[in-house]
Amino acid sequence: MNAPTLMLVGGVVAFLVTIHWVRNRDMRERYAIGWLFMAAILLLCGLFPSVIMRWAHFAHLSYSSAVLVVSLTAIYCFSLFVSVALTHQYRRNVRLMQELAILSQRLERLHNAAKANPADEVVH
Repeated sequence: MNAPTLMLVGGVVAFLVTIHWVRNRDMRERYAIGWLFMAAILLLCGLFPSVIMRWAHFAHLSYSSAVLVVSLTAIYCFSLFVSVALTHQYRRNVRLMQELAILSQRLERLHNAAKANPADEVVH
């Protein structure tokens, strides 16, 4: 199997797997967009290998080196995208945990105050 055929098959498989995971709610749409973009790049490289060949000739690289550079660049860009998204999610989780701790403490104070002063109990 040559490189263009492998990229074509890989693009189709990546596209189908991504759609399957999104439909089964195993992957969020936010991340699926990046994976679908990568699948599209693979499909285009498989359908039009002459683009990579021209780019490799322009960059003074062999065809296999050019494919490797393109692949590693795509992986790097997508990993960076996922890292940024995970960082945002982590910060949001920390903020939510802090708010939960504050609300739990307030609820405990109200509960203790209600136990201490049963006559002051508020009727809803």
